[in-house]
Amino acid sequence: MASTLISGLAVAAPAMAQDQDVVTVTGSRIQRTDTIAPSPVTNVSAEQLAVVNTVNTEDFINTLPQVVPAFDSTSNNPGDGTATVSLRGLGTTRTLVLVDGQRFVGSSVNNVVDLNNIPAAMVASIDIVTGGASAVYGSDAVAGVVNFIMKDDFEGVEINASTETSLGDLDGTITNVSVTMGGNFDNGRGNAVISLGYTNREALFNADRDFASVVLWDPGPGNEADGWIYGGSSNIPGTRIRGGTTNSFGLDQAALTAFDPNCVGNCSGFRVDEGGNVRGYRSSGSPNDTYNYGPSNYLQLPQERYNISAFATYEVNEHLELYGRGVFANNVVDSQLAPTPAGVTLTVNLDNPNLPADLLGLIVADPGSNNGDGTGTVRISRRFEEFGTRNSLRDTSSFQAVFGARGALNADWSYDAFMNYSRSAVSQIQTGNLSVSALQAGVLCDGGPTAIASGCTASYANVFGGPGAMSAASVAEISKTGAQIDTMESFQALATLSGSVPFLQSPAANDPLALVMGVEYRESSADSRPDSVLGPDVRGFNQALPVGGSFDVYEFFAEVEMPLIEDRPMIQSLALNAAFRSSDYSTVGQTEAFAVGLGWELNDQIRLRGNFNRAVRAPNVGDLFQPLVNGFPGAQDPCAGGANGSYSAATIDATCTAAGVPAAQLGADFQGNAQMEALFGGNPSLDAETADTYTIGVVLTPAAIEGLTVTLDYYNISIEDVITTLPLQTLLDECHLSGIASSCAALAGSRNPATGEMGANGYVPSLTNINAAVLDSEGVDLRIDYGFDAGVMGLPGDMAVTYYGGYTMTSDLTNSATSPVTACAGLYGLSCGEPTPEYKHTVQTSWYTGPFTTSLRWRYIGAVEADSSTLPYLSTFSDHIDGTSYFDVTFQYDINDTFTVNLGVTNFTDTDVPAIGSTASEQANTWPATYETLGRRLFVGGTMRF
Repeated sequence: MASTLISGLAVAAPAMAQDQDVVTVTGSRIQRTDTIAPSPVTNVSAEQLAVVNTVNTEDFINTLPQVVPAFDSTSNNPGDGTATVSLRGLGTTRTLVLVDGQRFVGSSVNNVVDLNNIPAAMVASIDIVTGGASAVYGSDAVAGVVNFIMKDDFEGVEINASTETSLGDLDGTITNVSVTMGGNFDNGRGNAVISLGYTNREALFNADRDFASVVLWDPGPGNEADGWIYGGSSNIPGTRIRGGTTNSFGLDQAALTAFDPNCVGNCSGFRVDEGGNVRGYRSSGSPNDTYNYGPSNYLQLPQERYNISAFATYEVNEHLELYGRGVFANNVVDSQLAPTPAGVTLTVNLDNPNLPADLLGLIVADPGSNNGDGTGTVRISRRFEEFGTRNSLRDTSSFQAVFGARGALNADWSYDAFMNYSRSAVSQIQTGNLSVSALQAGVLCDGGPTAIASGCTASYANVFGGPGAMSAASVAEISKTGAQIDTMESFQALATLSGSVPFLQSPAANDPLALVMGVEYRESSADSRPDSVLGPDVRGFNQALPVGGSFDVYEFFAEVEMPLIEDRPMIQSLALNAAFRSSDYSTVGQTEAFAVGLGWELNDQIRLRGNFNRAVRAPNVGDLFQPLVNGFPGAQDPCAGGANGSYSAATIDATCTAAGVPAAQLGADFQGNAQMEALFGGNPSLDAETADTYTIGVVLTPAAIEGLTVTLDYYNISIEDVITTLPLQTLLDECHLSGIASSCAALAGSRNPATGEMGANGYVPSLTNINAAVLDSEGVDLRIDYGFDAGVMGLPGDMAVTYYGGYTMTSDLTNSATSPVTACAGLYGLSCGEPTPEYKHTVQTSWYTGPFTTSLRWRYIGAVEADSSTLPYLSTFSDHIDGTSYFDVTFQYDINDTFTVNLGVTNFTDTDVPAIGSTASEQANTWPATYETLGRRLFVGGTMRF
């Protein structure tokens, strides 16, 4: 391992497909005799993955400066059990994931690849290409490409086994076993490899860590002396009850205090306590009556994975080599949320013998709640603990089969043609849902005179009896288990012809023009079929409706590299490279992508490169055909006061009243939840996104410092016509703070005209996909590789250092032409989401002494601050996160040629989790995909080869 890693550091080259002295680097199809890619490429070797016991590749990828973490093993809510990658934070749909330069099947209707389905044990290296590469690889390569190079030429047997666990609590254990076998046959003309793998990851709950066990509310600007407020959700086990049109059945503050002396200006509605008594519901402050939903959520999702991979090549003759690859993975991941919350409007019989007397009096006396026909209308927010937790078990089976032929036609020309079929089937079982219609039927079947006369047969749903009051019979009728089957299929057929054109040669160059031409056909389909339980009547997990669709595309592409000058003073090589792709989609029609670049090798020590790429992303099945479904985005209403509003002097009152807020309600506490229901869906009329990428770089290998390679690249990516759903908070702010008419129009009809409330009781905004946004990313990447004799430090053996560093200058989102730019470099929060530090690095230092290897890795995440949408609500507890360092140490010992053992500790300094409260965090009071949440971890592993 030592010699392999050192040599890899010395050349700092991307992984490649090799044919003697000719190589093809990721980001280009041109076969060349050097390993300097025309586009910036970061390479991660299998040894670098192994040295920190990488079981799931996203764990390592997320540490790189090119990546802003997306879903991973901590992504419970939000999350769907997948592991994905987002280069530069530009989105998972704009990062093309390849396996050996070929497309891999997606795991959803959005065609995003689940990295769980790529066998980590078979990964030889990972190449990450910065910027657009659509001219080479087609749609989706907008932010860049992540290419997994697999081990496809293996001899012998290798068995790997490892386990890791948290040292403090000995929990969250991950066990991984893989067996790889391979060998040559027919006198070396063929090689076949098969690999089997198994992974088991144990569940870890928020309750298992102090920082995540309680939902923390920030006390707000200037209120640090109050400390954290223990908060949660307004959906409570004792049922929060509000009037039909007002939160407190028309009572003013004095009447509320008289009803319940504990109401000191912070009550909004009522609740039923454990003794069945009606009390005021304290929505804010400390103490309050909210529900702590944190403990039962997963902090680490449990996972069980089986995979099998097979690779084979066979040289028929000097002109024909056949090759094939098959990959199968079964991946089961569970997500768990707190029991179902539901905010619904109910009709109740006023002769219900189970209604508490005080509640009955409130309904009868309130004209907005007493219907005058023997019934009343109330709005409830209840946490249905009787149902148990909500669980979504995601069982994914993915399969890929590739078969191709390649070879040399003559000394100058070669060909490669393959077919690639992939299929992914996802089965989801969701428990703990609630049927609103069954709940309403159960509430009305209360055993009173009206209910008896109606002849109802439902079991009574006692939502007014306090926590745990619902009977097992009513739970059985109201609680629902839903299922959904998703099937994604893709087919790719591609053929290329590559070689040189002798009659096209610069008089100042030694080599002629190199050319690759090819044609490609791709077809992608997705079908998602939920059962009837997950329809509009459901609460718990988000509503799901059937979606299906497909598209195909015919493409022609070409790439050239033209040496202009060679072997001249200060110009060892100057070459022009260019690429073009024309695509004809069955959905968006004709698109073009192209690239042009210049590579200048002054000498063996200095190489310069510059590129421009025009890339495209055609809309996927989900973008186009997703039906309207409900979601619950968090937002603060500028027209409302209270805990879920942000009414101030900046609010334009006229826009609020025009939207349906009664004038008397302006600034009142009428917004019931911080998470408002909204409808989201696809748009068949979408166009393709387009991106322009500029990169300029230099590669230095100074002769004065043997073993040193420095790679510095500047990138600038601008994506227009971005397919997006405008955030609800953005629409609210644009309408009610800026008076932008188009945003007000987008929210039309989404408020209850009686109360002004939005996102509840059928008054919800419809937010569909549009080509509206602009994404910009700009920065600098620096990689330094240095391998040297440790004797210069007075130590035996060899040393190797790898530094990956990145400085983000710009990370901007402009939601629409009328929206201001949301700058996110160095920020996090409601608008920017995941922290995007301006500076981030990973440094790995390894010391090799005979059979013993010691490695130290330093991961640093730069300081970040809350974005402008989040900052006004925060104290100094949550308005920033300091720069954070993690240190990992690994020891490896080669007992002999057969056995190797590994021992390591990640985060061995046990760096504290940056707890910033629920207002400014994603989940578990922090950003768990960015920051370590499991504490100090120990791993032990071994490898046996024979």
